[in-house]
Amino acid sequence: MKRICAIFLVLILMLTSASCIHLEPLETESTGETTDTQPITDESTEETEPPPEWLDATTAAHAFFADAGNATVDISKREYSYAEMEEDLAILAARYPKLFSYRSFGKSVAGRELYVATLGNPNAAQKLLVSAGIHGREYLTPLLVMKQMEFLLAHYENGDYQGMAYADLFADCCLYMIPMSNPDGIMLSQAGIGSLTDPDQRATVQAVYEEDFRKGYTSQTDINEYLKYWKANANGVDLNRNFDALWENYRMGEPEPCHKNYKGPEPMSEPETRALAALTDSLSGVVAVLCIHSQGEVLYWDCGQEDPLRAQTYAFTDVIGDRSGYELIREQNNDASYSDWCALERDLIAVTVETGKGLCPLDLDKFEAIWFDNYDLLALSAAYFCAEE
Repeated sequence: MKRICAIFLVLILMLTSASCIHLEPLETESTGETTDTQPITDESTEETEPPPEWLDATTAAHAFFADAGNATVDISKREYSYAEMEEDLAILAARYPKLFSYRSFGKSVAGRELYVATLGNPNAAQKLLVSAGIHGREYLTPLLVMKQMEFLLAHYENGDYQGMAYADLFADCCLYMIPMSNPDGIMLSQAGIGSLTDPDQRATVQAVYEEDFRKGYTSQTDINEYLKYWKANANGVDLNRNFDALWENYRMGEPEPCHKNYKGPEPMSEPETRALAALTDSLSGVVAVLCIHSQGEVLYWDCGQEDPLRAQTYAFTDVIGDRSGYELIREQNNDASYSDWCALERDLIAVTVETGKGLCPLDLDKFEAIWFDNYDLLALSAAYFCAEE
């Protein structure tokens, strides 16, 4: 009997324990809503960086100018030197290897490399050629061109010109930029006769100074003060009067080596002039040439070219004038310049942009106005010819 009672008691205890067992719902990391109605999401997608916002070009230009301390091209110094340009070209090429490169295309009288930088797609059907710094004392123009290039590279992925993305513009239109066409002249203007190491070249410049002093072209008794206003190359030849375009007809300049306006013993006598012409001829698909100078805030476009080139050049220059506020010069200007040669000998649209106002070399405080007049000149030009195509 005891055995039966014990068995009965055990059965009662087992049944009681089973009735106390219950299953807890599985805990999830959801907010408490049932998991069978909510799709599983990958939380990593919520942390993905959004695409870059398109920047208003004017806003970007102001921010870029104000953030000079973090920039490669230093705009805090008036005298932007050849060595600084070389260093900055190397930095930009290393930082933007898929977008930017540079190479030498010749040498100056003093043996300095002449550099051309490429921005955009070298295989693009259309090319723009930009020359700056062909006159020694106009050395704010290399600074402008270098800064323009850095601006485009910095905003290549999120910048646009009037709704056209930089990346699209420069996939279709490649820029070839010559920041310093006359490095010897620029260094003579900035650093004086000590910038030349060759005794014969120094003697040439010394002789030009003495003759200019004798003629009354300068009253400076210090040659380095005189050289601040030097426009020519190390041979005393004005490179922008040395091109084979109506060279024989140019008679307004000096008859012998001088700090300005001497056209040379013959057309294309100078290594810089020959190199620039050879580079131009080596590039297929050049649609326009921009020659950046100082000063006057004016645009020269009339080289005596005939239609349709004349009308095409005027139309492009008019667009630049509308944007920059610079005045279009109406009278014909023939002085054996690079623009003359491009227009008359190579049938190219060629515009000379005279930046800033004042006596050259311009003061650094002129650069801000020059920048905001011209920061988008390269994008404007690319957009103009891409749209035409």
